[in-house]
Amino acid sequence: MRVIILSKAPVAGKVKTRLMPEYSAQEAANLQQKMTTAVLRKVLSRFDDVWLAVDDLKHPFFQLLQRDFAFDLRHQGDGDLGNRLERLLRASFDDDSEPVMFLGTDSPHIGVSRYEEALPALSRHDIVIGAVEDGGYDLIAMSSCQSSLFRGIPWSSGSVLEETLRKINKLKLSVHVLETSFDLDRPQDLERAPPESW
Repeated sequence: MRVIILSKAPVAGKVKTRLMPEYSAQEAANLQQKMTTAVLRKVLSRFDDVWLAVDDLKHPFFQLLQRDFAFDLRHQGDGDLGNRLERLLRASFDDDSEPVMFLGTDSPHIGVSRYEEALPALSRHDIVIGAVEDGGYDLIAMSSCQSSLFRGIPWSSGSVLEETLRKINKLKLSVHVLETSFDLDRPQDLERAPPESW
């Protein structure tokens, strides 16, 4: 399985903005950096074929990660999240026919077992999706190039998961939904999963 992690460059004022004003813009950017590193480290402990898909290939943080870890650095490209996911999915299946799992970096507190649970589930279902409390998902895996799943989704809304499941049903695909988890988007989320615990 190929794992594709999507991450943003840790630019102050541009990332993790829902942590502000309790956290400064720079503190939020530092957390973005820490979250990306934590997710990448966990994924690489279990998977060999890893892409880190980023918004700025030249950002020093990603260059440092490439020096310290073995992964394929890719550019996400333009457009909304759906456009970027679809582009990466197509690129992955053009390159290889192995299953793909997408992850973000908002759930660094999640154990490797959540990723591992997706593997056997994907052998029995077309899609595996990891629900999160805010109505989105932190993981989506598929064994074939179902790129249309990412079209027409109201990204950054509370109905991302619901709309995605509706599309899966409309396409007559089978789905396994992992236990609901939570993202680290707000200060209270960090109280539930403090950085020192990742």
